[in-house]
Amino acid sequence: MAPNSVVPLSRLVEMTWDDEPPATAIKQLQNSVSALRERLGDSDQRLILTEESGYRICIGEKRLDSLRFAAGVADSRRHAAEGRLDRAVRVIQPALSLWRGPTLDGLGSAALTRSAARLDEQRLSALELCARWRLELGEHHEVVEDLADLVHDHPLREGLHAQLMAALDHCGRRADALHVFHRLRTCLAEDLGVGPGADIQRLHEQILRGEPPPRRDNRAPAVGAVPAPRSPWAVASPVPRQLPQTIRDFTGRADHLSALDALLPPASGQAVVISALDGSGGVGKTTLAVNWAHRVQDRFPDGTLHTNLRGYGPGKPAGPDEVLDDFLVALGVHPAAVPAGTGARSGLFRTLAAGRRMLIVLDNANSAEQVRPLLPGAPGCMVLVTSRDSLTGLVVTEAAHRLTLDVLSPAEALSLVVGIIGPTRAQAEPAAVENLIRLCARLPLALRIAAGRAAAYEHVSVADIVAELADEDSKLDALSWGQDPYAAVRNVLEWSYEQLTAPQACLFRRLGLHPGPDISTPAAAALARLPPREARKLLDALADAHLIEPVARDRYRFHDLLRAYADELACEHDTEGERRHALDAVLTWYSHTAHIADRQLYPTCTRLVANPAKPAHPHPIADRDHAWAWFTAERANLVAALHHAVDRTMDQYALHLVDALGFLVLMGGWEERIDTATAGLHAAQRSGQTEHEANVLLARGEALAHLQHPDAEPDLTRASTLAQDAGNIHIQIAARTELGQLLRRQTRFAEALHHFEEVRQLSRGFDTGRWEAVAEGNIAQLHADLGNHQQAIDHGTRSASLRHQLGDTDGEACALSAIARGWQGLGDHDTAITHCRRAIALGRASLGSHDETLAWPLAVLATSLNHLGRVNEAIACWQEAAAIYTDRGLDADAATMHHHIRTADHLPTDPPPASGIADQSSNR
Repeated sequence: MAPNSVVPLSRLVEMTWDDEPPATAIKQLQNSVSALRERLGDSDQRLILTEESGYRICIGEKRLDSLRFAAGVADSRRHAAEGRLDRAVRVIQPALSLWRGPTLDGLGSAALTRSAARLDEQRLSALELCARWRLELGEHHEVVEDLADLVHDHPLREGLHAQLMAALDHCGRRADALHVFHRLRTCLAEDLGVGPGADIQRLHEQILRGEPPPRRDNRAPAVGAVPAPRSPWAVASPVPRQLPQTIRDFTGRADHLSALDALLPPASGQAVVISALDGSGGVGKTTLAVNWAHRVQDRFPDGTLHTNLRGYGPGKPAGPDEVLDDFLVALGVHPAAVPAGTGARSGLFRTLAAGRRMLIVLDNANSAEQVRPLLPGAPGCMVLVTSRDSLTGLVVTEAAHRLTLDVLSPAEALSLVVGIIGPTRAQAEPAAVENLIRLCARLPLALRIAAGRAAAYEHVSVADIVAELADEDSKLDALSWGQDPYAAVRNVLEWSYEQLTAPQACLFRRLGLHPGPDISTPAAAALARLPPREARKLLDALADAHLIEPVARDRYRFHDLLRAYADELACEHDTEGERRHALDAVLTWYSHTAHIADRQLYPTCTRLVANPAKPAHPHPIADRDHAWAWFTAERANLVAALHHAVDRTMDQYALHLVDALGFLVLMGGWEERIDTATAGLHAAQRSGQTEHEANVLLARGEALAHLQHPDAEPDLTRASTLAQDAGNIHIQIAARTELGQLLRRQTRFAEALHHFEEVRQLSRGFDTGRWEAVAEGNIAQLHADLGNHQQAIDHGTRSASLRHQLGDTDGEACALSAIARGWQGLGDHDTAITHCRRAIALGRASLGSHDETLAWPLAVLATSLNHLGRVNEAIACWQEAAAIYTDRGLDADAATMHHHIRTADHLPTDPPPASGIADQSSNR
């Protein structure tokens, strides 16, 4: 009764026992299926499959007479549509001969009886169809006997009576034809209390008047022609135009409209064109699809079919049988003649679609499986499917063209809002409109609701709506309107969430806890406490469902409304302890990975905070290039993670992160360094450990000093004092080094020299010699500033030797630059150039083009080259140095380089860029 479709156990129970199943009904069904498999030789269960909710019999039309019958009828109709009635009769008669009596005779359940009646109705419809074709072929005498038997068996069926009357009249038996009508009229009156229908009454009047019976046009119908009434197999119907109303204020999406236009099938198309339009809930897929379909439906003269598959929304998704029923009726099939089973319905639909040029819009699908039975098979048709799922299956197996819809562009979002609230209100509150667009994440549904609320109530300003949206606790409440479930962003997002498996749903909730703007696969794995490979599969599933968006390989994000919804779900479904553990895990991962990457950038640096805990799945950082790439990708997430940790008093993570964010200064992120250090200062002060406070003040003071901010000196002085009080020589040395650098920039050379010499004294015997090398290098630079050229060479040489012994290549490059300046002062530019080239080579090998360690020897080299008249080479060096300084946010130093470029040919008299000659700093 339902071949190749899953029949639920509940349906099998109903069809077997109606409303009174025994307690052992399920067990009896299972036993019966086993026995049937044995009778059919189906030991490997390839014929009868066990599904999650029931059973499915997989059988071809050659093995099942009902399928053979449906296929035969469909083929015969195709021949008739092409004008080959004789062929149609020859095909349909073998199909009718498959019947040997009433369907399921002797099986008495009410459910089976209803199903059997439907099959019997299909047989009668086919008999009427065959009789009509034979009459049109002139077989009047041959048909009379068959029709007489059918009328006897079905005394109330008007279609059979009409055919018998026409056949008798054609045979010259006018009285017999009139008698058939009178007998029908009597039966209808006695049994039903009604009279004959209008069609058969008109036929009766024609016979009374002696008019010749009407003859049908046997020519093949034109493409798009509506078939004449075919009792009761087919009914007269107009060309279907089922598109819902389009939205008046549709805006934007020009690129997607053009892409859909490009897919329009040519008149001589060789295949069905399928376009899968996917995107997140509320992004406007249906609006776009309906608008475009209205624009092009004139290109499809044979009709436009539309259905909401209800893949996401309240209620159950639409099944293929339900949709095919509607489509078949729209194409002229009488409801009583729709065949049973998905396979038969789908086959008939493809038959009717063959030779037609139709547009079929399948809206709101939840899977490729839901769509496949609804696809036509012949060329000329176009199918437009919308879904929140990526429908990869359709792309792979049906060659569908995938188009993904994102949120609106800023200009499109503004156009939509202005179209709803009107230009006058938009011009009156431009800032509020901008904030509304931002807080709605440019999601069309959210924009329509928020702007619609403002437009509906004159006393509600756009700013009032914005105030509601700005409250994170009520943002989603503000994005609903009335009782319509489709006019609430939370509902729309919930329908996507409900489709997820438990692991997918758990990860989605965890992502709502993540503090950063995007997330990598390893970070998501840490957040969910999963292996990265398993997390990747779940992330891909969420991306397919458009609950997150892939932005690069192994990196994802979602818009703010989805983030708010995920966070809301986490608060509803997960305990506070579970949420805290998830945050602990991801902050541990960020802290540990940042520490490893920092070690790659600064291998000789002694860190001032203990190493962070190791996560369950550590992320390897192979080398400096990898570290640089990781810091670049995770920059915003690390900053957000630090602030998140501070806000939630998870101070151990904040202290680890602020210690590892020295890379920010390499990227010119001085303001970010100040901001993160200021936040970290709260965590340090809460810790009660002066060493932590001193360390954070040191980090902030260094960044302030580079920006020549007046607060730099107080921060560095206090950091040195706190470190001295705590007995932490390391922080004290680092703070005094930075303080000396600051004073040197301010040309307070005597004070600077005092700090550098104090650092040299403190560092002797303290560590491996690193800080002594730093002090010697800084003293060398200061002597170069003062014109003490030989002293600059001597101190620089000692620093370079110590650096080389330590393997500190970037520090050695700084020392070589100081030596080069000394030789420049002595007028030996060739020796200066030699030292500069060694420094540049070390700088490139150490940090590539990421650090001023490279910019400084380039600037010194340019000066010597210019003195020797090699102006073009000098300009190239200054240009490269300027680019590095600009990249690091050192605008004053970059300006100095550009000044040298403009005055090339003249010996530069400007002092070397002060911030550029810093030796080892506390961030390293």
